[in-house]
Amino acid sequence: MSADSVQIHVFKKVIIPSAFSPNNDGINDNWNIKGLNAYSGYEFTVFNRYGQTVFTTKDYSKPWDGSYNGKALPFGTYYYILNLKQKLLPVLKGYVVIVR
Repeated sequence: MSADSVQIHVFKKVIIPSAFSPNNDGINDNWNIKGLNAYSGYEFTVFNRYGQTVFTTKDYSKPWDGSYNGKALPFGTYYYILNLKQKLLPVLKGYVVIVR
């Protein structure tokens, strides 16, 4: 008699919205990323169009509000890199639009 084993990895899907509107109207005021709380040890960074880091975190328990150093960032496209630090998952890259 012989036996084999199989290891299955199930990863929670991370859903990253492409826009949010931090205008204090109570709707989409923060960039809420679904599924990110299932991971730990990740690195998440947001850049402006000049490559300057405007937000970085290793704990997204408080979603980004579209500010940098306490000041609201202007309308525009910002770019992100999300490294979940899982060897079977790719580094996620993309953009988010701040609508004001």
